[in-house]
Amino acid sequence: MQKTLMNVIILAVLLLGLLVVLIFTGILGCSSVPFGCDAYYTILKGGQPTVLIVYSEGGLGNAQKLEQVLSDRSIVSAKARSMSIDRLSQGNINDYDLIIVEGAKKICSDKLKMFQNYVIKGGRLIWTGDAGTEACEGDLLLKVREREAGSDDNSTIGPWARKDGSKQLSFDEFLGVRYKGNLCDLVSCSSSAEIGRIELLDDDHKLTYGLSPSIPFRGNMAVVQTVSSGTTTMVATLDYGFNLLVDGETEKINYGKNLPFIVTSGIGERVAYYATPIESFVEGEQPYKALVEQLYYGMLYK
Repeated sequence: MQKTLMNVIILAVLLLGLLVVLIFTGILGCSSVPFGCDAYYTILKGGQPTVLIVYSEGGLGNAQKLEQVLSDRSIVSAKARSMSIDRLSQGNINDYDLIIVEGAKKICSDKLKMFQNYVIKGGRLIWTGDAGTEACEGDLLLKVREREAGSDDNSTIGPWARKDGSKQLSFDEFLGVRYKGNLCDLVSCSSSAEIGRIELLDDDHKLTYGLSPSIPFRGNMAVVQTVSSGTTTMVATLDYGFNLLVDGETEKINYGKNLPFIVTSGIGERVAYYATPIESFVEGEQPYKALVEQLYYGMLYK
């Protein structure tokens, strides 16, 4: 009887350990277990999950305003703070359960690598707009011929595809998208006029659960194209109304009618890309707080 009891206890400990690993990696949501989220954050994290908003120089978004939005009791009342990317290191980045990067156009390659390592170690990351589309002095962009064997194309892939010494730093594939430009830089647009509608492709997804399938959108956003390689899920698109045509070097570039708006990538969908700053969902004439709520609970509780 004593031996059987010991085996049962060992099995229970192993199952508990497996459960923690599955939740930690995002393969299983903590809400899958009754009171699982409260237990996970209380026992392992010491209380309410913490959110860090990282900013640098220029770009879409306002980190301080987003901090106020997330801390608002009427929205999610999150335990959030903002911090300049210059103060962030591999040591203190792991103290946070969710990191949101916005208002951060200029990001050095070593910081991009730091964010990748943070996710590998179990963190959740939300990347927004044009964050990281300006490299630092000395950073090298990856060329097509350096990624694709047999290619003689000497053009760069994009600002998120960098070189890390002799290795590739493929942050575009990490996010699941490639940056092409900001919409209001590519075409004429107004921040007050409706430019399209956010179309949810899966209203059962953790980031869009229960939301209206079509949401009007005003403001600026990044134009991106999805990367075919890797684990990528298109959660929402922006229905632009007609094909977005942009002048190229020799001919018009057609980005299509449906522009990627929310994209997740990686195992457990622990990385999410939003084409616009998060606080834009609660600004203007038609605030949509539910998108912010689902972002928070979807990334941390589901």
